[in-house]
Amino acid sequence: MGPISNKIWEKNKNERNNNYEGPMSQIKKRAPIVSLLLREKKFLINTDFQVQFIASLLLISIVSMSIIYLANDYFFHSYMTKGQALHLPPDHPFFLMIHEQKRFMTKVFVGVAASISGVAILWGLFYSHKIAGPLYRLQRYFTDAAAGNQPLNKIYFRDDDFFQEVPASINLYIDSVKDEELHDHEQADRPADQKVA
Repeated sequence: MGPISNKIWEKNKNERNNNYEGPMSQIKKRAPIVSLLLREKKFLINTDFQVQFIASLLLISIVSMSIIYLANDYFFHSYMTKGQALHLPPDHPFFLMIHEQKRFMTKVFVGVAASISGVAILWGLFYSHKIAGPLYRLQRYFTDAAAGNQPLNKIYFRDDDFFQEVPASINLYIDSVKDEELHDHEQADRPADQKVA
């Protein structure tokens, strides 16, 4: 965020509570996971984008965990090969230990993979919500403005949303438009002999 946008954002921070429309503005601020469990917020705002975002995170997690699993399997396979090269019998304690450790590591891998997948889904949901929310706010704002359903008022995002510099720039434009309209109105109200050419 540039210095000018940052100043405007800080200057108008106290005005935001009544400018973000929708049910989310009426809810006391809680931890995202609490809001999700209590169903206080609608986290899936742009379903197509957010589902693709979460699916991408899951795919990265699955690929990463698969690589780790294959590396782990290769590690145990190499020890089995060494035991066979030494002509150890199949019931030798060395092989029994390898099988036992492999079973244990498989259980650990399944638990870790499930945990990482769950974290990826939740993190993707919350993170994408901070992207989809501001974009939805902008879309609704300009759609209503184009339809003439709302005056040209300043726009604000929630404090934890991304792209805080965007409404700051839009508000700069709105201020300049209002100042120009005010100037034109004042010029129109002046007597003809006092108007500036």
